[in-house]
Amino acid sequence: MSIEISIPSSVSVEASRAGTGIVPVVPSPRGEPITVRAGTLADVPFIDGLQKIHTHMVGWMPTKQIEGKIALGHVIIAEVPHQGGKTPIGYCISQDQYSGRDDVGIVYQLNVMPMKQRHLIGASLLKAVFERAAYGCKLYCCWCAQDIQANYFWESCGFIPLAFRTGSRGKQRTHIFWQRRIRQDDVTTPYWFRSNTKAGAIREDRLVIPIPPGTHWRDFKPLLLPKSEPVPVVPKSLPPTRPPAPAIPVARKMAIVRSQSKHLGGLPPGKAAVMTSGGIRYIDRGDYVPEVVPETPKAKRPPRAPAAKHDPKDIAAARELRDRYLEEFNSGKYLPGSQGKYDVSRAIGESVTVEIAPMKLLSAA
Repeated sequence: MSIEISIPSSVSVEASRAGTGIVPVVPSPRGEPITVRAGTLADVPFIDGLQKIHTHMVGWMPTKQIEGKIALGHVIIAEVPHQGGKTPIGYCISQDQYSGRDDVGIVYQLNVMPMKQRHLIGASLLKAVFERAAYGCKLYCCWCAQDIQANYFWESCGFIPLAFRTGSRGKQRTHIFWQRRIRQDDVTTPYWFRSNTKAGAIREDRLVIPIPPGTHWRDFKPLLLPKSEPVPVVPKSLPPTRPPAPAIPVARKMAIVRSQSKHLGGLPPGKAAVMTSGGIRYIDRGDYVPEVVPETPKAKRPPRAPAAKHDPKDIAAARELRDRYLEEFNSGKYLPGSQGKYDVSRAIGESVTVEIAPMKLLSAA
């Protein structure tokens, strides 16, 4: 049995955003055409290798967690033709549920090969994520470190910086919370974000503070750690240019070469050096008896100290600040005029056909 659900047709993007001065365009990958498919377990080495290249920007996800995301259908892969087949060039790990809400999704990682960046591969992956999301999902969000170039990507795709939080104590980075409406011409869905976070990669209690109106996401943000006052630190802003690498003296280079030489390190245990026409070779000695070294027991790791938590009064104050801010923000008082450079929104069709399996009648015995 099938049910026909009528949905009003949406107005064109150009008409809805007339007068803003910027008309977003649908991303079209430059170069060879790409295809987007669901990830499989065979893609785990590619995903793990690519995330290790960009760990500073996307963080790190254990292999078991990646396999679990693939099993749940939360991973998509972008491919290009190569030598009669296809080779992956990027991936996206996302979920159309965030913080127990069915109307908010989140992007955990969006990663593209270094030589394929700035070819609109990431925007195409993002559009595919929105198209595959559940119908009830209307918002998508992500956390992005303030000191990396990826923030400009989220801004160009129509995401809005709503709030920020403090990262780990060691790195002392600031994370920007980006969010956007994913449906085409949606101007009514209210924005939302948590007032504090406890899980994720940080796994510590962090207050989420709205970005004050009139300030930019690049501006300095205070560090708010549990049981401490705001720390005035120098903000880690994006450097204008990369400084030149210091020159390595010739003597230092020769010392590095000598330290990596196998011959200067002495004879390996149980080996004998033999001169051949091709140079020095090491062969096994027949009279060598390996020395038995008793294994030393591994030292037990001390138990981890419990994570510090914010005062309940501070959490309540952050929640009230969030609610007051969103009330003003969703009223249209602080909404920006531009919705990004690229249109990655989800197009809602005229009608959707929903297949429903026939119900089985159970007779009482």
